[in-house]
Amino acid sequence: MAARFAAIAPHLNERQRRLWVGAEARVLGHGGVTLVARATGVSRPTVYKALEELDVQPAMAHAMYLINLASPNPNFQKKSREALAAELTRAESYGCRYVVTHVGSHMGDGAQLGIDRVVATLDQVLSSAGGSTACLLETSAGGGAYVGASFDDLAQILGRLPQHAERLGVCFDTAHAYASGYNVAGADGMRTTLDKLTSIIPARRIRACHCNDTSVTLGGKADRHTKIGTGNVGLEGFRALLHYKALAHCAFILETPGDEMLEGQENLNALRSLL
Repeated sequence: MAARFAAIAPHLNERQRRLWVGAEARVLGHGGVTLVARATGVSRPTVYKALEELDVQPAMAHAMYLINLASPNPNFQKKSREALAAELTRAESYGCRYVVTHVGSHMGDGAQLGIDRVVATLDQVLSSAGGSTACLLETSAGGGAYVGASFDDLAQILGRLPQHAERLGVCFDTAHAYASGYNVAGADGMRTTLDKLTSIIPARRIRACHCNDTSVTLGGKADRHTKIGTGNVGLEGFRALLHYKALAHCAFILETPGDEMLEGQENLNALRSLL
């Protein structure tokens, strides 16, 4: 139970990361944290030392949102490869275990062509990027032509890259799942969805969960996060997630609205009260 408690933590933006390195981590009792690895204002050695001294595990970075691994545009595809490789390198220097990235959009070319490009891009990046930091593909809300809203999309990508199994996994986002049509509302809805998820993607490949409630209607394909327990997922939905044995190894990260040093404390407490 203690390890599960320590694995619930917030996502910090650039300003918050500068505040976080130091006393705030002790105040909030972070056991894990998501950093924006491009943030400036604190040196990498300082962050690395703080993570180590405060025993923050796992630390992970969130890649820039402009990355599109499924893009049909050769120039943008090249920039996305370079950006993801740089994210992995920076995250490694901070001592982060994972980099979470959105998969991207096929821009109307069709899901399969988009997946093919994602597979080729990830193979190139992970074959050339040194270190051990792993890349986690985040489940999508399904808007537009985005790849990754379907668990099957992500399973196909993982299945076609067995040579990178140790450095490639999935980050399950509760709000995105609901928006893309997976009913994670309440205890029964969450358990049913997680049973489906882990029947398609091996549980060991799901290494993090973004814990976000949402005001979007089921299948609404929009990315709108709200305070834990006030949206469609509800407290019982999150309780079921936190107690789902197959995902006990995961880090549970908050991406809720507001300042994570203020409203974030309420959301952190709300999740931890469910353990």
